[in-house]
Amino acid sequence: MEPTEEQYLIVNALDTLDLLQNGFYDESTGDWYIQTPSPVLPISVIQHDGEVVPTNWRSDL
Repeated sequence: MEPTEEQYLIVNALDTLDLLQNGFYDESTGDWYIQTPSPVLPISVIQHDGEVVPTNWRSDL
């Protein structure tokens, strides 16, 4: 599965703003995991539709 344009846009924006500390794309699920300095979303998932959610919100993890 390839990353969506929405995922690329979010990752590029975070990287441009120097807010992306770490990240990887999981090809099997299509999710992009990110680590940011945000206290609200320190480790999150960018879903296919571009929604960013904390990893503990995902019931299938």
